[in-house]
Formats: sequence, structure tokens, C-alpha cells
Amino acid sequence: ADENYWPEIRAVILVVSDKEKDTSSTFGMETSRKTSPLLAYRATHVVQPRLEEIEKAYLAKDFETFGRITMQDSNQFHAVCLDTFPPIFYMNDTSRIIMSLVRKLNELLGGIKVAYTFDAGPNAVI
Repeated sequence: ADENYWPEIRAVILVVSDKEKDTSSTFGMETSRKTSPLLAYRATHVVQPRLEEIEKAYLAKDFETFGRITMQDSNQFHAVCLDTFPPIFYMNDTSRIIMSLVRKLNELLGGIKVAYTFDAGPNAVI
């Protein structure tokens, strides 16, 4: 599928902080690789099936599944950050408020209509 395949889908970037991160992405990934059993499990058991599932959801234009997987993957990435020793904190209180607002909005709408993802930082892509 190309960039025109699903024209109804939109992305909004919410910049909640432009401060430099305490832990760089490169250093964080290396530390996680060395210290997080969850990262090893994720690489072995989660990534490939999740990629297949999200590709199928995208091709079917199934936003309920696409959004759920997107949020679960983001959540698990940050769980790996917490599992890393010492733990890495990329999100902030505003990030967690955004997660809560998306959850509440989806409850009001009766399904997953909005999803979030956070990379190695506090800013959200909705």
C-alpha cells in the first residue's frame, strides 16, 4: 500500500516538551539491550507476530485493531524502559495525561477511534 491507501487516517504530533532528554536514544537502547529481559522476550516473541497483525489491520483499514496494537507497542516499549537498569523515564506527566484522555475519548466513542504512540521522549503522536 502507498501513502494514499488510507486517506481517512490522520496523525497529530503533540509536542509537550522540547527539552533535551536525560537519556539519549542510543545510550538507552544499549542499556536496555544489556539489562532488560523484557526486551529480549519482546524481540523473540512479540515483534514479528505484532508486525504481521498490524500490517493485516492496516491493509483491512481496521482502525480498532491498528490503534490497539499501536498503543500496546508504545506501552511495551516504555515498559522495557522501566525494566532497564537503571530505569529510563522518557514520558512525563503530560504524556500520561494524554494516554488517559485517549482512553477516555475511546470509551465515550464506544471503541478505538483515536490512538497514541510515544517514541523515546514525552511527545505523542495521536
